[in-house]
Amino acid sequence: MNMPEVVKVNFNYLILFVVLASLLLIQSCASTSPGTSVGRGEVFLYPVEKNGEWGFMSRTGDTKIAYKYEGAVDFSDGRALVKKDGLWGYINEFDILVITPEYREAHKFSEGLAHVKVDGRYGYINKVGKMVIEPQFEKAKPFSERLASVKVNGRWGYVDKEGTMAIEPRYEEAFNFSDGFGLVIVDGKGGYIKKNGRMFIEPQFEWAQGYSEGLASVEKDGKFVYIDRFGEVKLETDYQAIRHFSDGAAAFTRDGKQGFINRRGVIIVQPEYDEVGNFSEGLASYREGSKRGFINKRGEVVIKPEYVTAVTFTNGLSIVELGGGEWGYIDRKGRFVWKSSE
Repeated sequence: MNMPEVVKVNFNYLILFVVLASLLLIQSCASTSPGTSVGRGEVFLYPVEKNGEWGFMSRTGDTKIAYKYEGAVDFSDGRALVKKDGLWGYINEFDILVITPEYREAHKFSEGLAHVKVDGRYGYINKVGKMVIEPQFEKAKPFSERLASVKVNGRWGYVDKEGTMAIEPRYEEAFNFSDGFGLVIVDGKGGYIKKNGRMFIEPQFEWAQGYSEGLASVEKDGKFVYIDRFGEVKLETDYQAIRHFSDGAAAFTRDGKQGFINRRGVIIVQPEYDEVGNFSEGLASYREGSKRGFINKRGEVVIKPEYVTAVTFTNGLSIVELGGGEWGYIDRKGRFVWKSSE
């Protein structure tokens, strides 16, 4: 399932807060979320590493693609980034090298296209490696809802899949479309545009996130609230911070502790955690001291806090870090499917 880009932005400093950090420690600028589907069937492959070499395993931990690459990133759109001789290319689920490694920087496919860097500029290739949008952008992001935000002459706009500038670059920053809206920054304020480029909700927010599940979290008149697709306040809060909705729940902060509310604003998990992740597949990570585990939507501990880092569940697995360079994949019951030390 394609999730909207969700970003936390302090518009005064234009800082992008990355919610999930990669645990794979590869040198690609591609985002890494474990277990992306490969193709239309129920086939999922996951990158794994042994002795500095990377391969791919099945959901049950069986090796499906041998350890032979210098780096690897999970599949998206039926392609996975792999590194050979210091360069990045793409394989399919049968380990056929469909795009020869020739890029020092490359990213995951999204909606059939991937952005790559050539001679200091970004362009987009298709799934057979053809450059369909010539390298011309200072920066670029993945396609979402058939548009991708790109930077030209210091300003951000949107390009379509034919390479036409669909929305002229005039924004200080522009983020992926989600739920039909693009979050943009004008004069340090956040607003939302439609795909025709028309400003739908005027830039007015000091802090905002992209739309998710029909709502966007923003700071309005000194309070954190959720607005609907018409820009109307749907849910008011008195919390210190809020996050976007994911899996029907949103994290909030009160008195320095974090919990979760549902779409009616009812607290479903009391704010008693130092830090929580987003819900996915019914589970959310939480931090107790220096360790992380997972809770359900009733606030019950499902997986005890034993990990230095724990990434959101995707397709039934989560990447966890044990410390000392050891990491692995666990299932929804906390059982290891694969561990780097074994």
